[in-house]
Amino acid sequence: MGESDVQRLLFDYGRRCRARHIDPPYDFIADEHGPRSFTAVADRDKLASRGILVSGTWHLTAEGHRLARSLKNRDVSVFAARFRSRGPGDPGTGGNRRPPAAHRDRNGAARDNAHSKDGLLATIGYEGRSYEAYFSKLLESGISRLCDVRRNPLSRKWGFSKRLLSQGCDELGIRYESFRELGIESGARANLGDRAAYERLFAEYEATTLPRCRDAVGRIAGWIDAGERVAITCYERDAGDCHRSRLAGAIVATAAGPLRPKHL
Repeated sequence: MGESDVQRLLFDYGRRCRARHIDPPYDFIADEHGPRSFTAVADRDKLASRGILVSGTWHLTAEGHRLARSLKNRDVSVFAARFRSRGPGDPGTGGNRRPPAAHRDRNGAARDNAHSKDGLLATIGYEGRSYEAYFSKLLESGISRLCDVRRNPLSRKWGFSKRLLSQGCDELGIRYESFRELGIESGARANLGDRAAYERLFAEYEATTLPRCRDAVGRIAGWIDAGERVAITCYERDAGDCHRSRLAGAIVATAAGPLRPKHL
């Protein structure tokens, strides 16, 4: 049984969890092969590094079989039984799911809504989102280019450091760009106790950083003027708590024609 078959079964298992009002272990992105979870693959590789799975596969090692026999959890037993009995394309596995309408081709252009003026600029934060839920938002919005505007593009949350984030973009046909110069030093964000402190920080950002970074702002505006759907990304879920809201304003002021950012 191949990778796509296991992904479909994990997707089906997640649907069973939701039906019982239990949070599923994984979120998924729909692509041409069916539902897909990058996080599940990362977990697979962790299990392989611990000698439980054969590297690069979902096959148990001898130690993995020993651990599986010792498990008493009914859900695991049910899933294992379904894994043994179902093949690709069987009912309920999600094998016929199609990619979102806004999915891109490999040159980064949106297949649908390419000529619409709405949604050419978006902002998105990954706070409180899984890797898959984050990318689903980008795909649903037809984003063709993701601009990472963190000063330090690292994260303790899996999937959101620069390497994995850019890798996910590449696999999904989104161009990744890093604009560290458009970020704010982490030290400047320490001890922001109230709304007034945020406003002072962002006012300073507008007065100092943005004037120094006109070329970077102009590059982003230029992609939008050329018809690309661009998202700028940082950590905070609420754009009002993030400098990207002020950066979006600078892009709007630089781009040709009316532009209204959408906060995903």
